[in-house]
Amino acid sequence: MDKDIRKKFQQEIPNLYPRLHRALSAYLSGSALDPEDILQEAFLKAYKNIGRFQGNSTLYTWLYSIARNICIDEFRKQKKESGRSSVPVEEHRIESDEFKHRDERDDILELRKAISELPELLRTIVIMKSVDGLSYPEIAEVTGINEQTVKNRMFRARKELAQLMKNYSM
Repeated sequence: MDKDIRKKFQQEIPNLYPRLHRALSAYLSGSALDPEDILQEAFLKAYKNIGRFQGNSTLYTWLYSIARNICIDEFRKQKKESGRSSVPVEEHRIESDEFKHRDERDDILELRKAISELPELLRTIVIMKSVDGLSYPEIAEVTGINEQTVKNRMFRARKELAQLMKNYSM
């Protein structure tokens, strides 16, 4: 059984890695953490503990949970070391050609900044839903909270984002 799971895991890496990288890049936006480092640690941890994977979830959500927990641990370490906010907000350069106009770039930067200012769990839910396209049941599985609570927190996160964006416009 363990051998079959390992083989499936190895086969799925090319599909899982880009999705997780995109999600972590959004989640870590504004922090000093590198998504590549977190992903490498998450994949290594998952491979070493593949025997614990019970198949109750997808490999993706299992890996996402591992990566998210690593991020949380790293944020805590940063907070202890610096004694300040766990997610410093930085300006990021938009590299995509589709955002050539300055106003659009400014809007994207403001949205990223607003997302980074959300409480950790709300930020996680917004990124899982909006960036990575996870369903509410998948988000509930990763976060360990029930689906209705996820929906309520997504509603609250959207309200807080709207308020933050409104404040930036003033």
